[in-house]
Amino acid sequence: MSDTVIVLQEECILAASGKAGRKPRISKTDIIPMEVLTDPFEQWKKALLAYKAKEHPSSVKLVLPSTYSSARITQIPYATGKQLTKMAEHAVAEYAAEGVVDYGITHSDKKQGITLCCSSVEEDICNRMMAMCEEIQLPVREMTVPMEGYLKGLSQLKAYAKKTAIFLFFEDAGVTSILYKNGVYLYSTRSRIFSERGTLDFGTEIVRNISGIMQFYATTKSEVPITDIYYAGCMEDDFEVCLEGIRTMNLQASPLQVDLIYEAQGDPEDWLVCAGAMVEDKEKQVNLYQKWRKTSHEEAVETGSIVKHLIPPIISLVVCLVLFAGVSVWNFLVTNKIDDVNNWINDSQIQKRYQKAYEVQQESDRLVEQKKQVEQMKQNLATYPNLDAETIARIVDVSGSAMSVEIESMDAETGLLTFHAVSREVIDIPGYVSKLTQTGLFSSVDYSGYQYQDGEYSLDLSCVLKGNDAGGDK
Repeated sequence: MSDTVIVLQEECILAASGKAGRKPRISKTDIIPMEVLTDPFEQWKKALLAYKAKEHPSSVKLVLPSTYSSARITQIPYATGKQLTKMAEHAVAEYAAEGVVDYGITHSDKKQGITLCCSSVEEDICNRMMAMCEEIQLPVREMTVPMEGYLKGLSQLKAYAKKTAIFLFFEDAGVTSILYKNGVYLYSTRSRIFSERGTLDFGTEIVRNISGIMQFYATTKSEVPITDIYYAGCMEDDFEVCLEGIRTMNLQASPLQVDLIYEAQGDPEDWLVCAGAMVEDKEKQVNLYQKWRKTSHEEAVETGSIVKHLIPPIISLVVCLVLFAGVSVWNFLVTNKIDDVNNWINDSQIQKRYQKAYEVQQESDRLVEQKKQVEQMKQNLATYPNLDAETIARIVDVSGSAMSVEIESMDAETGLLTFHAVSREVIDIPGYVSKLTQTGLFSSVDYSGYQYQDGEYSLDLSCVLKGNDAGGDK
């Protein structure tokens, strides 16, 4: 029987089939593109229907998109049995109290401890995802997140087992960066890429991403240096614009080399997330589908012995026979009273009163529901980032007297603020970006252009304001 892994992404779905196991084998791959800027669920549905009609998979492991799921990697001391389960469940409970949550073990070593991939998805998203799969009759048996696939896939590459390096995995308009120290997971992040691959701005974004990881690693005060950058999912010609900046950090960059059993067309490096999802070993794996079934009260009922199932009905039958005699006598005595009550209920005047009361109750329920909707809308609006005079003043204060700030646009729903910083003097871009970041106003600060015209330097910036519930200043 062939095993199938389907990875949902923003711009396409990846489907790989083969044989799962400790050493997975990929024998066939498919890429089905989707239309962007439309409802992703409708696009996934259309793409999955096309794949199902073509391949007729009998069993599917679904990898959720990064934008609709989350993963946090945590380390716990080495343990086994009930002690391991207790420690892992405690780590998961600290990670997320709501939604569908599960964990998998991606690394286990008596000296280095255990690495857990704690994964979650909002219950509403999971319900919608599974409703879509049930509608098109896609036979889903497991569900996980991309991070587990990447980590499981890397665990198969013995050439990198002892490396202290940064691994970059490009997918859609984003990149997942994973830092390993001596072959053990240490840190990861996922960033959105705003520039076209192969452009100078693309190189700047990737180098800035790597620089941020290097700064984090410096805080660990480790004596083991990061030596290499390995990347997958990006052509060498496009990545070439990053090499100069990487070399200035005394790092070497090269494409990731995957030596797994790969019998399909294309580069095996681009299918590492699928290969990782096919790894089946003795360690526990993430299965959000199973957790979702439990929260939906769809757990299978265990079959016990025939005697165990027959005893309760027999006891119930005996008790019912005893009670039947008493109930019959009582029923005869109260029958007349019940008839009187029924006559009263069926009276036309009583029916009119009941109908009027029912209409009042319906109107009351409608008003209560409208009030709840208004309160919910107020709560939602309260979380939107707020661009007010105080926020603008703080931005201007950071810019200094030698620089003027021109607000271009503000998207209240996403918090995306674009503005120009204009100065007659050369602008220290990294310093200025750092000062904006240190204000605590933004969850991300990126510049999209820098030019000189008519004696003035102009820096274009795209910043995402923090929402009120996300720890922002407003």
